[in-house]
Amino acid sequence: MTPRLPQKKPSAPAPPTVSAALFLCLVCGGGFFGLLGMVFPGAGMLGLTLVVLGLLFVAQYFVWGKWLYAYVVRKEQEAEAAEQARQIEPESEA
Repeated sequence: MTPRLPQKKPSAPAPPTVSAALFLCLVCGGGFFGLLGMVFPGAGMLGLTLVVLGLLFVAQYFVWGKWLYAYVVRKEQEAEAAEQARQIEPESEA
């Protein structure tokens, strides 16, 4: 008779600490920016500039990092397949 191993108990789901921390940073940053805007009225343009630059960064990430990378990988695979097909054809003729 073999001894039974203890069974694992299902663990409780982890609390959403990362999303809560990001939300808290967003709220604190917004409050700080609001106070800064009251003291320095030109801070609104600075904030707008930062938002536009951030949106440009996100757009660049999606265009180059997601869509065009997959396109380049697909083209490289097609080129490798064509090269392999060219290498196989002369061997089969001989």
